[in-house]
Amino acid sequence: MAQSNATGNIIGKIAPDASASVSIVGADNGLKRTISPDASGAFRITSLPVGNYKVTLMKGSSVVSTQDVEVRIGQESEVALQQVQTVNVTSRRRAIDVTSSNSGSSFNSRELATLPLAPTVANIVQLAGGTTRADSRYGNNAASFGGSSASENAAYINGFPVTNSLYQVGYSSLPFGSIAEAQIITGGYGAEFGRSTGGVVNITTKSGTNNWEFGAGFTYAPDSLRGKAKNIMFPNTGANKTDGTIFNYREGDKLTEKVYNAYVSGPLIKDKLFIYLGGEFTKMDRETARLGSSSTVNKQTGWLVQKSDVPRYIAKIDWNITDNNRLEYTHISDESNVDDQYYSFDYATKQRGYVQQGGAKFKNYSAGVLFLNATGAALAAAQGSNIDILKLTSYVNDDLTVQALVGQAKTQREQNPFGYIPGLRPIVAIEENRAPGVNYSPSQVQGFSSALLRDGAQDTNRGYRLDLEYKLAKQHTIRGGLDHNKINALNGTEAAGGGTWTYLRIDKAASPNTVMAGHNISPAAGGGYGTQGYYVRENLQRGGSTPSVVQSAQYIEDRYQATENLVVTLGLRNESFKNMNGIGETFVEQKNMLAPRLNAAWNVYGDGSLKVFGTAGRYFMQLPANMAVRFAGASLNTDRFYTYTGVDPTTGAPLGLSPISNVLSANNEFGQEKRANELASTNLKAHFQDEINLGFEKALTPDFNGGVKFTYRKLKNTIDDYSDPRAISAKLTGAEKAYFDDHGWNGALFNPGKDNTFMIPVGPNGAQRAVTITAADAGFPEQAKRTYTSLEFMLEHPMRNGWYGKMNYTWSRSEGNQEGQTKSDNGQADVGFSSSWDFPETMINGSGLLPNNRTHQLKTYGYYEFTSQFGVGGNLLVATGRPMSRTCNIPAAMDNQGLSLFQYGSIFFLCPTGPNGRGAYGTLPTEMRLDLNFIYKPEQIKGIVFKVDVLNATNRQVAQSIDEAYNTTAAGTVVSPTAGMINSYSSPRTVRLSAQYSHKF
Repeated sequence: MAQSNATGNIIGKIAPDASASVSIVGADNGLKRTISPDASGAFRITSLPVGNYKVTLMKGSSVVSTQDVEVRIGQESEVALQQVQTVNVTSRRRAIDVTSSNSGSSFNSRELATLPLAPTVANIVQLAGGTTRADSRYGNNAASFGGSSASENAAYINGFPVTNSLYQVGYSSLPFGSIAEAQIITGGYGAEFGRSTGGVVNITTKSGTNNWEFGAGFTYAPDSLRGKAKNIMFPNTGANKTDGTIFNYREGDKLTEKVYNAYVSGPLIKDKLFIYLGGEFTKMDRETARLGSSSTVNKQTGWLVQKSDVPRYIAKIDWNITDNNRLEYTHISDESNVDDQYYSFDYATKQRGYVQQGGAKFKNYSAGVLFLNATGAALAAAQGSNIDILKLTSYVNDDLTVQALVGQAKTQREQNPFGYIPGLRPIVAIEENRAPGVNYSPSQVQGFSSALLRDGAQDTNRGYRLDLEYKLAKQHTIRGGLDHNKINALNGTEAAGGGTWTYLRIDKAASPNTVMAGHNISPAAGGGYGTQGYYVRENLQRGGSTPSVVQSAQYIEDRYQATENLVVTLGLRNESFKNMNGIGETFVEQKNMLAPRLNAAWNVYGDGSLKVFGTAGRYFMQLPANMAVRFAGASLNTDRFYTYTGVDPTTGAPLGLSPISNVLSANNEFGQEKRANELASTNLKAHFQDEINLGFEKALTPDFNGGVKFTYRKLKNTIDDYSDPRAISAKLTGAEKAYFDDHGWNGALFNPGKDNTFMIPVGPNGAQRAVTITAADAGFPEQAKRTYTSLEFMLEHPMRNGWYGKMNYTWSRSEGNQEGQTKSDNGQADVGFSSSWDFPETMINGSGLLPNNRTHQLKTYGYYEFTSQFGVGGNLLVATGRPMSRTCNIPAAMDNQGLSLFQYGSIFFLCPTGPNGRGAYGTLPTEMRLDLNFIYKPEQIKGIVFKVDVLNATNRQVAQSIDEAYNTTAAGTVVSPTAGMINSYSSPRTVRLSAQYSHKF
């Protein structure tokens, strides 16, 4: 956790003098401290809230010199106090922090106010080198740091973890104007940080000061100034009559956004008690075609009118109890309320209706996301938490500092459908799969067809931590601490109407007499429209649980001043976690996850003009709470296939059903309870990664700094689920084998590429035995692998002479066969237990460039002030596209062992024609995005700022992802009408007009 990195330090050195002392006074917060330099004259004042300070050198009771300094989050701010009598000697803040070795960028409130970006933390993250937006289906907050997946990051506000407690993707937010500083750490972080193999988002909030201040503002982004979105078009597959037509109409999209904000801050008692209150209310009105053109219910519920309100506020109280004790309380409310209203839409005329026929209201939740399976709605939704944080900092003496924190983040999720009809199942009938002369458009449609969220859904994270810092000697500063989190959740969904009917057709080139994989008889043998090759899939889905997770860690590190100019930090972190199912049984537990860390920073010439740094460390990742909802819970996910003789004109359900398969479930999800000790290998080891960074930063001129950094990350172990019973069955004999083969296997978590021992059911009344499956037994073509290599170049001009700017170019390569805990290939919502390692067949040809690879990225941003009244800002991104792959249904000859692998759909790198493998089809187009702004501060009205932000000024909309599935699921070799279709573009041009007023009393 980041408790210590919610603050900063002041360092310096004077000539040795026993009568000298150094005092600081917070210019904003009134905090006061006085310390004595050590025998060499060096001093280090730690754990200071970010802000401005006046540092004074005293000799006895006489003031020798003073200097103003700004303390930044997680950084060392160096002062150079003169030892001759001076008054208010103020120097520039050194541009290079010569003692820091971690990687990333920090942005204070002044910088954030001038850059052209939409006011979200997610956009701050994207300014840092080595970051990229994760798959759009995982929500706006999803990011990849250094090639890792979207669930491998950690986020903190004022030292408390605010990462999504259920999925670990995304995080809670706060009023944008209340951010004092945002630190985006992309690697090399010390032992106080954990539970991340990606990066860290570390935010500190504003606090009240000794001056009363009030502000209010308004931002308006009208639809009239927004660029027209691109339609999503059916690709030219050469096999479907929908080729080249509109799949999803986007040109008629409408989006208007209004943001209101206000704050007040000041001293309740000067120098002692402060308050900061801030609020932000975002209102969005959006309209769009919500369904694909082939949907049978467009004329009832095809058009979406969405009204969303996002109220956020913060209350921060700071109390300087004494000069040596400070208490902080933070309350943040982050809530998302969405009202989805469904109306009719005619794709032929592009006209919508005005009588609501469906929809739902949501709180911190959403409807099914296009191209993301319905159970992933909570994954893509805003986190929306109520957060309480209480933190005490005690400067016990000059050498010992103690920090203690307790906190809670609670997220409530609600879904209230409109027009829902119990028992009425939604249907899917794309045009290619409709029998001639049959009407597949029902007169009665389900008003809400996404998965139904269970009542009372919520998740809560309660945590505490303790940190100590002790100056052991002149050269050593010892830091240590512990933390503990307890996450409780209540979650679960059920398919609307209990299930879905999906109408299918075998390949036109195949005979209706063909017996499909997993089926008992051919469609023709089933009769009805099966004689023409048409059949229907019945899918039933239900799952829910009340999982809990316990996480704890301890760390210790020694900051060793090896020489006057060399700082070496040795650290060790010990983590543990355990995941429990709905009845409190532990099904995964990991202890003693030892993570050594080594950081070094060398101030080469001793004058701060050149820093050489390096880091090496091990980083662990826990499993998300949502793991227990489906994987460890009593989940139902079954298929059965039928032929039919007709379609009910009212409901769209098939008539005259004749089964051509048994009830199937590739993962044996028949709604039964699962035994906790069978859900993970008994020798399971945690997901972890090793990382090294080497680089330098140099003051090229008094106004420019430059730097180069090399990063190498290697995934050493991972966890996923394994579902293949074949290797286990081969090691059983007699009655045990018969029982195991007859009752099936739920699968278990394991370490791909390692030897794993599983507890296996082998008889009635709970009989079990341990079976070891070696890596060779499992039969995977490769072990799990992921490597990330990057070379990063940086050039920076700090804020001087009226302007600042930073340019960052990163060459990187992320490759292997394991993206991480998420699977962006098909946007799978099951974080931590993807389909990747279920069977060896899923991993054949599975290596290559991973979905988060962006080989070249150029990020440039800055601000130029022409006069005190006028300024302009810019933000440029140039990034090569995401790798493109093609996946297919499993060939029938490889699915003849009764495993029902065809149920997985088109996820196999086993296409009969063309290249196979990750990234085999090149990359998507290069993204080029230019954001601009203009700022006007009229002298006639002090305190007011007018700003125009033009985001994506060139309106260049670039493909972000494609549908990699070449075949229609469960339909053999049938070419999907959406094979290779672009399913997401970057946002069109947006113009934001804002006015902000602030006044200091």
